[in-house]
Amino acid sequence: MKIPFLSLTFCFATFALGAAVLLKDEVEALREIAKTLGKTDWNFNGDPCSGGSGWVDPVDGSKENNLTCDCSFSSGTMCHVVSIILKGQNLAGTLPPDFAGLPYLQNVTTHNRDTTCCT
Repeated sequence: MKIPFLSLTFCFATFALGAAVLLKDEVEALREIAKTLGKTDWNFNGDPCSGGSGWVDPVDGSKENNLTCDCSFSSGTMCHVVSIILKGQNLAGTLPPDFAGLPYLQNVTTHNRDTTCCT
């Protein structure tokens, strides 16, 4: 009876240790993007690729907040940001050069009348 318990414990420990996470450089790029755009609801206490609140929120009318990651890198232990959707959030300013710190980013959608791109 102890053998299945030990196997199960080992399985959960392995899963926890091998959980996919976003690279530190990409987290820092997201921090700078949030700071520049005045985005205050991203929760940096958790992994941005976790799908937690602040990173992926239900569409609410014309507002949408969604950060999508691809976690298939390095045998499923590493994630990269591939899409950011920030619709209807009244973010002002220019899209910051910090987006270059997200090398796998394929899509950025803002739909803000006060946000311009690429100066």
